[in-house]
Amino acid sequence: MLIQLKKVDKIYRDGTVSFQALREVDLSVEEGEMVAVQGRSGAGKSTLLHIIGCVDTFDGGSYLLDGTDIGGLRDGQLSRIRSRTMGFIMQDFALVSKLSVFDNIAVPLYLAGTGMKKIRSAVKAAAAEVGLEGQLDKKAGQLSGGQKQRVAIARAIVNAPRIILADEPTGALDATTAGEIIALLKGQKEKGITILIVTHDNSVAAACQRVIEIRDGRIV
Repeated sequence: MLIQLKKVDKIYRDGTVSFQALREVDLSVEEGEMVAVQGRSGAGKSTLLHIIGCVDTFDGGSYLLDGTDIGGLRDGQLSRIRSRTMGFIMQDFALVSKLSVFDNIAVPLYLAGTGMKKIRSAVKAAAAEVGLEGQLDKKAGQLSGGQKQRVAIARAIVNAPRIILADEPTGALDATTAGEIIALLKGQKEKGITILIVTHDNSVAAACQRVIEIRDGRIV
């Protein structure tokens, strides 16, 4: 099992005020699955994605990633897992508008200290895979919403991740463009990459193999 959460709790604290975002969450995801996570705003969807992506910590329970106990790792170890194992796609694209498409796609490789020759090769391959050939010199701010999300997908796959975590990847797109983005993600799934998608869109969920519903921090 690639991803295995058991009785995972997450509590956010602000002084004397606390909010339990996740409550005893049990979740198993096999390698190569494409899974949708649905629920109302505030239900805990993004928190779950952040914990799986080793971006956020948890307060109770256990999380095994390909057999590794994530709860026992230090920040540096978690950072290496993120850079080598994970690709992230956000609703707002999370691009740097003033940077070129090339540099936006290359961010994970820059952070990993990858050599420039390998960066050029990997970025060109990722751009070609999402249909951005010839766009690498453009500034990200010049692109349409659909093109920006393609850049985000290219950035997510440029380090050959095992897992892609997508938080509302079609939320800012029209229906036609959203369909194109989901087709790209399904193509990554066919390559064996595990994909988790947080979405409010039932058509996106229908494209996945399995749908997980979260309500008040619990999987129902």
